[in-house]
Amino acid sequence: MTQEEFLKTVASNTSMQRRLYWVDYAKGIGIFLVVVGHVLRGLLNSSILQPTTLLNFVDSWIYAFHMPLFFFISGLFVQRSLSKPLNSFMLDKVYTIAYPYFIWSVIQGIFQTVGSRYTNKPSSFTDILKIGYEPIMQFWFLYTLFAIFLVYGIFNKLKLSPVFFLVFSILIYGLHVLDVSFGPWGVLYLFRRHAIYFALGAVIGSNVLTSLIERTKLYILLLIILGGYLLVGLAVQLQFAENLIAIPLLAILGIGSSISLAVVLEKFNLVSSIKNWGIFSLEIFVAHTIAASILRIGIQKIFGITDPVIHFILGTTIGIYAPIALIMICSKLEFPYMFTLKKLKRRSIAT
Repeated sequence: MTQEEFLKTVASNTSMQRRLYWVDYAKGIGIFLVVVGHVLRGLLNSSILQPTTLLNFVDSWIYAFHMPLFFFISGLFVQRSLSKPLNSFMLDKVYTIAYPYFIWSVIQGIFQTVGSRYTNKPSSFTDILKIGYEPIMQFWFLYTLFAIFLVYGIFNKLKLSPVFFLVFSILIYGLHVLDVSFGPWGVLYLFRRHAIYFALGAVIGSNVLTSLIERTKLYILLLIILGGYLLVGLAVQLQFAENLIAIPLLAILGIGSSISLAVVLEKFNLVSSIKNWGIFSLEIFVAHTIAASILRIGIQKIFGITDPVIHFILGTTIGIYAPIALIMICSKLEFPYMFTLKKLKRRSIAT
């Protein structure tokens, strides 16, 4: 089965009556930034790249909004998911978020432990035993997202509106600004920092945002893209990106710019590979670090290649396409359980 045939199969299995391809593009933009950010940090930590002002700027610019983008997209579709009973809703999240969290935390933890002498972040089997309450590396996102879904589902069960959850999220973010202690459990701090973006998505909703997008002129979208990204860059340059009050504002600017870019790409069917990255964003997210790390260690230690440009290009490429190749192999073998407990269907970080 070719990649094109596989994509058609995945698309045909979607439960959405009308597939919102701009969402796939938006997730594709986000997951590309995730991979680029992790590859660059890996090269810096292994001293293949040396820190520069430009690299610090790029890192801060990426991290200003790329993960808030995924929380926002997740919130856009949460009300649709809650059309089912709460227990079915949460069971679905166990299948699509908690399950890949545990599977790939263990896989990556074993890789880091066995290859501790070569990896940038040595690990031990003790770290793997802690994943039930202490997520490792990038898996903090899945853990936090699951927690947000759980709390939001409870709010919904209590007949509390998305606006109420947004107010709640703003209040707990205010406690973050005031540096109020929530105790020793780090996940609570991750929750209060990121729930606000999920809540914004839930309040707006996919239908409202789609309707707004359809009424927005092309030149307005282009102005949002250019203006938003430039303002985030300016804020990073002026060192506002670490200001706790400014952080949500910059994230919202980045989210708006990324969605506007996704809409423009979808309108003109440009760079369709980005859309495909979005379709497989979950698979890329959980597996890209292992793929990119193995490549970096292999070509550096075995072949003696230390050129940072080669490492960056190959690391980014393998970080994106190795997970896609893996899910295609799993599909051919009719074994979807590397990534989900569900039968193979369209899945993503924002599921």
